[in-house]
Amino acid sequence: MLFQGNLINLRPFEPEDIPALQAYLNHPDLVGRRYLPSGYSEIVPLSRKGVQTIYEKIVGFEEEVCLAVTLLESGKLVGHAGCYWGWDTHCPEIYLVIAPDHQRHGYGTEVIEQLLRYLFEHTPAHVVTSWAAVWNASGVHFLMKHGFHQAGRSRRAGIYQGSYFDLVVADMLRQEWAQRSKGSSHGA
Repeated sequence: MLFQGNLINLRPFEPEDIPALQAYLNHPDLVGRRYLPSGYSEIVPLSRKGVQTIYEKIVGFEEEVCLAVTLLESGKLVGHAGCYWGWDTHCPEIYLVIAPDHQRHGYGTEVIEQLLRYLFEHTPAHVVTSWAAVWNASGVHFLMKHGFHQAGRSRRAGIYQGSYFDLVVADMLRQEWAQRSKGSSHGA
């Protein structure tokens, strides 16, 4: 399977995922970093109906693929991840969210590796971009740890806890991924 790691599986969302999706999206530690479709507040708790609407948008959006992150052993939903092609299929953006109770177990690492492998081996992507708010230091660190490079900033991209914040834009070129993959295969 293209999207199966040692710990996780990436699969399409199903209607039965809605209760678990609502539970982790409403976790207070994810406020401001839930990566919701545009038009949804990152601040307020989401009702069941609101999550249903988000689910419908996730599964119906043609320029974006949003996948459920599930544990391989149990099938439990622990997050979501996706690719957004927007205006150019050669320059996709990726994002991922792991429920706070399941962070720092290697799931995010497997997700990002699966997404990068897919994009660089099976699509015409020559660069993959992601971003994180500067106040999300662990998110910025995660991207850099996985081979992304800071490409710039979007200044005053939003307001968090009453102050403007910048977004760190990070990217990885196809040749950087190939070199990184080549180096990791020799170390195994």
